[in-house]
Amino acid sequence: MEGVTSVLVTGSGGFVGRALVKKLRDNGADVEEFDITNGRDATDFKSFHGLKKVDVVVHLAARTFVPDSFENPARVYRENISGTLNVLEYCRLNSIKKIVYASSYVYGRPERLPIDERHMTAIQNPYGRSKLIGEALCRGYYEDYGIVPVILRPFNIYGPGQGKDFLIPSLIRQCLSASDAIVVKDLLPRRDYVYIDDVIEAYLNAIFNYKSTVPEIFNIGSGTSYSVEDIINKLQTICRTNKKIISEGQARRNEIPDCTANTDKINRAFGWAAKCGIDEGLRQTVSKAAAP
Repeated sequence: MEGVTSVLVTGSGGFVGRALVKKLRDNGADVEEFDITNGRDATDFKSFHGLKKVDVVVHLAARTFVPDSFENPARVYRENISGTLNVLEYCRLNSIKKIVYASSYVYGRPERLPIDERHMTAIQNPYGRSKLIGEALCRGYYEDYGIVPVILRPFNIYGPGQGKDFLIPSLIRQCLSASDAIVVKDLLPRRDYVYIDDVIEAYLNAIFNYKSTVPEIFNIGSGTSYSVEDIINKLQTICRTNKKIISEGQARRNEIPDCTANTDKINRAFGWAAKCGIDEGLRQTVSKAAAP
């Protein structure tokens, strides 16, 4: 942790934020929590008034649910973009020279698998586009003010504490419920699922071990994809259930059939690779969800 002792985390009350704050404090960092739950709103620049200067800002605060972004695109664009702009202004005004920016999967329908960081960006949903605009703002503030962004592009994060509307929490809830069936919209899409603990390790590397003075982008993923049906079958094995699986046959708008991350770049930079396999990650997630 040489050179970094203080970190501001926006979105500190969210799924990734809570886990990151705990791990940072476990490692002795001085953490400033910034979240709507403690009265700080990244879309309101007044929320940054009175904050002390820190060594690094980790910008997680955002609206992240893709279906919601189609229903409320203006809100997603407005909040995600203005929040990023305000964070960058806070960095500029306080001479903070490093930001770790939480982007997302932004590649759209892949031309090749696995997907490396050189793959063209062609995302087709408002949430992903808002993240790409945020990346462009980060690059702009680097070119104009020397604020160095480390841009992380996680694929599908999962684990204990994730919001109930996301796929895996929804499937676990159905497995553990009294219902006799598991209902999903589509069994076919395949995703690269990466466990929360591995994601946090990638963030810690970006915060403490990234020494370069130029912007960089890193994928975060496991390198393996699983279909919705695969995940259901694994969860049923863990939960010891044998419920009927019902697919409504509704493909999500602009659905991506398959995606897997090439993480060679982050592995070369930090020696990072996902350690938690899907079966163990799902077991841990179910265990926490089933706990009284």
